Amino acid sequence: MFLLCFGLASCATGVDSGSDLTGTGDAGASGDASLDGAAHETGSPGNTGAGMDTGAADTDSGDDAGIAEASAGETGSVADTGSAADAVADTAAPDTGSTGCAGSGTTGVLVTYDLSSQSGSETSAAATSSAAGVSGGALSRATALAAESGSGSINASGWPTTSTANAADYFTFTVTPGAGCTVTLTTLAIDVKASSTGPATADVATSGDTFAKHTASFAGTSTPSVTLASPSGTGPIEVRVYGYGASGASGTLRIENTLTLSGSVH
Repeated sequence: MFLLCFGLASCATGVDSGSDLTGTGDAGASGDASLDGAAHETGSPGNTGAGMDTGAADTDSGDDAGIAEASAGETGSVADTGSAADAVADTAAPDTGSTGCAGSGTTGVLVTYDLSSQSGSETSAAATSSAAGVSGGALSRATALAAESGSGSINASGWPTTSTANAADYFTFTVTPGAGCTVTLTTLAIDVKASSTGPATADVATSGDTFAKHTASFAGTSTPSVTLASPSGTGPIEVRVYGYGASGASGTLRIENTLTLSGSVH
C-alpha cells in the first residue's frame, strides 16, 4: 500500500525503526548511515564503530622507523616530532659524541709541589700531584735569576733591590686545563724564606691579565695563603711569584716545603 502526499505540509518523512541496513540512508537519524560501523542501525544517532584510530600508537620495538628519537641517549639524534609515544623505552647508551671535562665539579687543591727532596739549585721541580681535569707544569725560576743551593726548596739569587717587582725576576709554573675543561684559580698557599740580604717582599701575578695586577704583598719570609684575582680559562694559565726589596745582589729567596694552588674545574 502506498501513501501519497501532494503539497501537504502535514505529510512527514519516515521514522528510523532501527532496522535499516547500513547502506540505507536514515531518514530520521542525525548521523550519516555511511559512518555507521555496525552492520545494522541500532537506533542511536551516534557512530557505533571504533572511536579511536588504533594506528596512532607505535607498535614496533621502540624506535620510530624514520623519525629520530627524543631521548638524550640517542647519539646525534634530533627531537621526535611525532605525536605518538614509543611502545618501548629507549635503551641506547648515553651520547659519547662530546668530549666533556673529566674533572668537572672539582674544587679545592688543584696542583701541589712537594719540595722536601729538592736541592734548591735544581733547574725545575715537577708537580707531585694534579687534580682531574688539570695538569701542573714544572716549577722553575726565571732565566735572569741564579740557582742557589738550599735543601728542601727551589732557591735563587739576583733579586732586585727596588721597592717594586721587576718583570724579569720570578719563580713560575703553568696550569693547563684538560680537554673540554675550564679552570679558575683562587688561592696560592706558599712557604717562602729570604736570606738576611734577600728580598724583603714578594707578591703574585698571573697571565690571566698579562701579569698586570699583582696581589697584596707579603713578607719575604712567611707562609701566606695568597688570594688570586680568579683568572679563568680553557687554556694554560701561568702563575709567577715575584721577590723584590733585596739589600744585596747575592741575597736569596726560596720557595720551600710545599706549594699548593687551589681553584675549581668545570
